[in-house]
Amino acid sequence: MSASFHEDEYSSVSWDTQATDILQPKSFLAESDDIADDTEQSTYTNAITDTMYTSFTASAPSLAKHTSPLTSTTVAYPMTITVTDPLNELDGTRDTFVSYLITTNTTLETFEKPTVSVRRRFQDFVLLYNTLTRDFPACVVPPLPDKHRLEYITGDRFSAEFKEKKESKRLLSRLARHPTLQKSEYFRIFLESREWNAESLYRRGKTSDGVLDNLGDVLMNAFVKIKKPDGRFTEIKENVDKLEENLQTIERLYQRIVKRQADLEADYEDFGNSVVGLSQLETGIAEPLDKFSNVLSKFSVALKHLRMGEEQEYLNQIRDFLSYCHCVKNVLKLRDQKQVDFEDLSDHLQQATTEREVLVNTGKGGTGIGSFLRETVDNIKGIDAERAKQERLVKLESRIDELSREVDSSHDESNGFSEEVVKEYEIFSQAKADEMKEYLLAYTDSHVEFFKEGKDMWESLIPILESIRVHV
Repeated sequence: MSASFHEDEYSSVSWDTQATDILQPKSFLAESDDIADDTEQSTYTNAITDTMYTSFTASAPSLAKHTSPLTSTTVAYPMTITVTDPLNELDGTRDTFVSYLITTNTTLETFEKPTVSVRRRFQDFVLLYNTLTRDFPACVVPPLPDKHRLEYITGDRFSAEFKEKKESKRLLSRLARHPTLQKSEYFRIFLESREWNAESLYRRGKTSDGVLDNLGDVLMNAFVKIKKPDGRFTEIKENVDKLEENLQTIERLYQRIVKRQADLEADYEDFGNSVVGLSQLETGIAEPLDKFSNVLSKFSVALKHLRMGEEQEYLNQIRDFLSYCHCVKNVLKLRDQKQVDFEDLSDHLQQATTEREVLVNTGKGGTGIGSFLRETVDNIKGIDAERAKQERLVKLESRIDELSREVDSSHDESNGFSEEVVKEYEIFSQAKADEMKEYLLAYTDSHVEFFKEGKDMWESLIPILESIRVHV
């Protein structure tokens, strides 16, 4: 038996932009919602005014001198994704889980139909994230929600299903507006495949290996410094660090505000209870005092709803964007790894080339103790020096040819990866401007509604209090 929860509709991104070619994996080489509503829909736009973009991306590095403006390959197709109809499946068993109906509307020709619908559970989103991270290492794949954060707020108003949908919506919104990830084959499979179980089982085995490989590479080069840092990425990292620092400061300050709001809620509740006690003494005005106490109680509840809503809608979004910053830094680490690999191979090539020159000019294989010992052993064995020299030259030429090919390949890969990362940071900066605008509007709207509600409460008391007759 399946039980339905509050219906919640999610809308991701809508653009009117020109179509682009479909990008394949690793192609770098060639919310203002009312949290209490039963139905919510948030629309993001890819169009940002110059003023708003400047204000929210003031920390972005001056990449204009390094790269051209956003080209058609960084423009997303129109795509709208909704998440609705949460259902408890296998209810009553130990394997129970919640699934959601995901409906996609898109003009991408790779989809079977313009509108497709499937059911997915939260673990499917985890697999989607892991697969995209592996298949698109140069892309900043938006973060998964933190499981601890999903349980941060308790109560029916913020049930686990409600919070899970909110976080899932945010992930899909970001993927839908990403010009590369939205065109990925696995994202299409996630959004429309009816054979998901078989595909997900296959992907689960491959994903873990790829993630471990990348992790191993990063750890191996964790303490290796880049010899020739690229100023673009030094500037990007500094700006992401500053953004993280600012967000962490906002988080700390807002936690302090939330604590004060909670204390204020309790004070208003106590105030109301005290007025009730007063009405029992002042029997002549007991009714007005009771109504005054009732307004105080309602105002305390309104404060609570404001605080809980801000924790869920605003504070958690700050934490989520901190996770997004970590994703950017992870991609920067991978880019650094590519450059370290190129520099290491270049050093090996230079060493081999130098050894060849020394061998040609002096007849010796080098100036180190190893070369001396090798020549001594050859003399003892009676090996012809000229013949040994020619054999050594042949081996060095072969090694130099091999290293030259590897250096060229590593150079192309490093440069291609770097250019993709520059584009990714532009996409991230634009997403940051979009989402910060949405966050600030949501925060402002919640306060406007709260003060309107408070104004109505207090104004309702005016005629009641004015009707009190004072006898001297």
